[in-house]
Amino acid sequence: MALDDLQQPNIGTPDFARGASTAMRKTWAIVTTIGFALFWVAGLFLAASLVGGQPMHWSMPVFCAAGLALGLYGRRKVEAR
Repeated sequence: MALDDLQQPNIGTPDFARGASTAMRKTWAIVTTIGFALFWVAGLFLAASLVGGQPMHWSMPVFCAAGLALGLYGRRKVEAR
């Protein structure tokens, strides 16, 4: 792949200029970010408790699964047009 292929200018109209960026889509994008953040933070605590030999609190697997579900659902809602 040539460098000229990588350095092409932005061609086309962005979503916000076409009116495709609605308030509902922005809200679902924020929900998606929060869901995946919850998944990664709870997953980190879950992995740390498993590796470190510490007792695991019941909420970590629940938050991890809920964050993943929320993130995936929000992602589907953002990409649905």
